[in-house]
Amino acid sequence: MKFDFDWNYINAGAPYVTVSELGLAFNSPSIAMLGDPEEVVIGFDQDKMTIGIMDAKYMSGAKTYAFHSRMRAGWIRIGCKEFVKYLSSISGIKFSPAKRFVARYDKEERFLFVTIREEEIDNEKKQETTTE
Repeated sequence: MKFDFDWNYINAGAPYVTVSELGLAFNSPSIAMLGDPEEVVIGFDQDKMTIGIMDAKYMSGAKTYAFHSRMRAGWIRIGCKEFVKYLSSISGIKFSPAKRFVARYDKEERFLFVTIREEEIDNEKKQETTTE
């Protein structure tokens, strides 16, 4: 059998996209899933309440956002305050404090995505209280 192990996966943790009042933040595993592109495009499927992020080289005609050059301490942040206000109003989720969502990658379509629903929030405190 042939495997493609990521030997840093356990150390790096799960791929997260964090949504705060100011925008989106990507941790290093989620950045790696995207292939650490120079620029990305960001889309939103309102019916599925899902944010999609794709390497801009696979999409033309959409607004691009600098990505790789924005890396600081293993994180990339993209400001989109007005979008987050809208997202909060339609989802009923307050993004202060910030909420962390586990990111998934669609290999066929080549995009990273997170679904914005209360049950998708990775809330460590909630997990701690349910295990006590």
